[in-house]
Amino acid sequence: MAIISSTVPFEWKIARVTPIFKNGPRNLLNNYRPISILPAVSKLFEKVLYEQLHEYLVTQELLSPRQFGFRKFHSTASALLDSTNEWFINMDRGLFNIAGFLDLQKAFDTINHDILLTKLDLYGLQKPSLNLLGSYLANRTQMCSVNGALSGTKLVTCGIPQGSILGPLLFLIYINDLPNSLEYSSTRMFADDTTLTVSGKSIQDVEVAINHDLTNVKQWLYCK
Repeated sequence: MAIISSTVPFEWKIARVTPIFKNGPRNLLNNYRPISILPAVSKLFEKVLYEQLHEYLVTQELLSPRQFGFRKFHSTASALLDSTNEWFINMDRGLFNIAGFLDLQKAFDTINHDILLTKLDLYGLQKPSLNLLGSYLANRTQMCSVNGALSGTKLVTCGIPQGSILGPLLFLIYINDLPNSLEYSSTRMFADDTTLTVSGKSIQDVEVAINHDLTNVKQWLYCK
């Protein structure tokens, strides 16, 4: 019924967040990892959406080949092998390598829903699918659970649902066009973790090129 009406029930969009202590002083919020628990029925629904959206993206070859995260037959190991292979080839040619390593803080929590839906539209999703995903993202709420006590609910206005099945795939779509902003660098991504590689005949050349592309990434982040 949700697929036919392109509307996700409100009850399926309530997350119960449990803070798990990591390390350091216990009175600092940043020392806790939030674990989100979603309704079981919503996870089954997401599984259906994931399979259909993933099949479409793979069939149409829309996912960047530079993305190694959350994809079948891809991993951190394959990303590392791909990077080191390029570095060794450049070294054999007598070129200098320079690499920049980027890690976006709380990347999954900063996703702008309007921009994500615009990108899904550009990738060819039909109106009913866009409406369904828009309903999936909109009006989500969360509450905090500590020692069995629940807080009040709070509206979530950005980001993709933590602990969801569909969330990682939506994030890949969101960051999918980052390599298009680069002029001199080759790149490998594992979700938001990104490596930029530039090679050249002199250290000065590669420094100029990598700094230029880091500026391009900064601009992409402002406009994404």
